[in-house]
Amino acid sequence: MYSSITALSTGINAFGSGFGDFINATQNGQSALITSFLIGNNALRPERSRENEYGADFGFFDQKADLGLTWYNKRSTDVIIAVPVSAAQTGATQQFANAASLSNKGVEVSLNVRPITSRNVAWEVGATYGRNKGLVNSLAGAQFIPYNTEGFLGAIGSSTIGFAPGVLRGLDFARCGRGLQFDINNDNVVDDIDALCLDGGPFKNGALYLGADGLPVVDPTDRVIADPNPHYTMGFNTSVKLMNKLTLSGLVDVRKGGQVWDGTRSALLNFGTHAETLIRDQQGQFGKNFLTDIYPDVAGPGRNVVAFTTPNDWAGWFQGEGGSFGQSSAQFIEDGSFVKLREISISYTLDQPAIQRLLGFSTVDVRIAGRNLHTWTKYRGLDPEANLGGAEFLTQGIDFFNNPQTRSVVLSLNFNR
Repeated sequence: MYSSITALSTGINAFGSGFGDFINATQNGQSALITSFLIGNNALRPERSRENEYGADFGFFDQKADLGLTWYNKRSTDVIIAVPVSAAQTGATQQFANAASLSNKGVEVSLNVRPITSRNVAWEVGATYGRNKGLVNSLAGAQFIPYNTEGFLGAIGSSTIGFAPGVLRGLDFARCGRGLQFDINNDNVVDDIDALCLDGGPFKNGALYLGADGLPVVDPTDRVIADPNPHYTMGFNTSVKLMNKLTLSGLVDVRKGGQVWDGTRSALLNFGTHAETLIRDQQGQFGKNFLTDIYPDVAGPGRNVVAFTTPNDWAGWFQGEGGSFGQSSAQFIEDGSFVKLREISISYTLDQPAIQRLLGFSTVDVRIAGRNLHTWTKYRGLDPEANLGGAEFLTQGIDFFNNPQTRSVVLSLNFNR
C-alpha cells in the first residue's frame, strides 16, 4: 500500500554493525526524522496472477474415511520487490519496482480415517501432505536481487533466477569439479583449481580443495549456498473420545528438507565458547577428524596434511575463516529437517446437574495441553524452525541467536450455556 511513496522514519533510530556500536539519531530526547534506505516508486503497477487449481474429495466406507486432493499452478507477473539502486543521488540503496515473474506449483493431500465411531468410543486419525515448488523466472534483466535488509552479508536472502524465492547467497570454500579458476596466492597468477585437485590422486566432484598447508581457500564466487524451502511438509493427528466426555488428542509436524544458516554456531566458534572448540587440544585434519560431516571428501596438495597441531592453530582458524568473521558462510549451512511433537492434550466435559445449578452453565470443558514438547532433528542449533526475521520476512533459514519455539503447558476452561 505504501510502496509508492518515500516516507521519513521517526522515533529512536540507531545505526550500527549489530555488535554493540551504534550512532543514535535521537538527541536530547527529541525524535529524529531520517530518510529510508528503501524508497518508493509512484510508477508501480498492480501485481498480476493467474492460477489453475484442480481438486477432488472422496468418501469411503460409509464416510468412515475421506480423501482430499488439490493441485495448483500459480504464475505471477509484475511482482513488486525491492531492487538495488545507486545511493549517489538519494542516499537510498533500494527501491520498489515491478521487477519479478514467479511461479508456484504444488500439491496438497489430506486423509482422515475414523476406525471407530460407536456411541461411547470415537477414534479419528488424520494425515496431511504438502509440497510446493517456487521458481523465479525473471528479474527485469538481473540474474539475482539480494534482500539487503533481511539478513547478513555472509548469508543473505535473494531472488535468483532458476531457484525458489528466498534462497541464501554467499561464499563457499573452493570445491573440485566446478571449473574454478582464480588467483589463490595473490601473485597475479590464475590458478586452475581442478588441476591442483589432482595433486595426490583423483578427486570426487564437490571435494573440498586443500592448499599445501592443509587448509581450504575461499572461492570468491558469490553463489546460492542454501535453500530454506522444505521439500515437503506433513502433519499427523489423532483423537480418541470416550463416553462423549473424555478426549485425548495429539499432533505431530514433519518438515523434510529446508536448509538453515547457523550463524549462532559461527559466532560461538569465533569466541571459543562452542563445544566444537574443545578439539583445540587435539590435532586436526580435514577429511580425517575435522568437519567430516560437512566435507567428507578432500583433494589437493594438502589432503594428507595435519592443519592444526597447537591451540594457536585452532584459534587462528576459528577467529578467521572458521568463525563468524570469515568470508565463507557455506560451512555453517545445515539441514533443517525436523519432526515435532506439536501438541498433546486431554480434555474432559463436566455436565453434571450441579454445574448448571451452581454456576448457571450447561457444561464446562477442562483442557490441559502441552505444546512443542519435543523436537527430533539433526540440526545443531536450538531450533531449526526459528528465524531471525520472523515468519513475515521473505527470507527464512537464518539463525542468529534466535529464540526457539516456546514449550508450554496450557490449562483452559470453557463455560458453555
